[in-house]
Amino acid sequence: MEFIINMMVALGALAAAAYCMLLSRRLRALTRLDGDIGKAIAILSQQVDALSRALQAAEKTSAQSNVALEQQISRADATARRLELLMAAHQTTDKRSIAEERRSNPDIDEPYGSDRPNADFAPFGRHAQRTPADTRTRVLRQRDPLGVDR
Repeated sequence: MEFIINMMVALGALAAAAYCMLLSRRLRALTRLDGDIGKAIAILSQQVDALSRALQAAEKTSAQSNVALEQQISRADATARRLELLMAAHQTTDKRSIAEERRSNPDIDEPYGSDRPNADFAPFGRHAQRTPADTRTRVLRQRDPLGVDR
């Protein structure tokens, strides 16, 4: 009986040794770079490194672009403020000069006078004064609350 137990232990040890050899071969094949799985792992590792470098470069470029954009926005705001001030000053000066021209010569219908090169230019909705002969009728469309034309 003891002999049978020893034989069973010996056969178990041989089976374990064979299984360990099989596992070591598979592990060696997995770690080899020239095999299919090893090559795939090596390529994926290189791609991860390349992607991390590209991500860092993109973050750096984004930060630089953000700084440049903030500077441009601040310059645009300052320019817009200056433009608004200039427009306000021009409108004030323009109104004063028109009032002075009308006081000095009340027969002038045109607000700019005829000596200007762009006398027919009328910014900000200024139109020539209408005469009684110009009797155009304006037709206005009205809508009721439901959106139907009348």
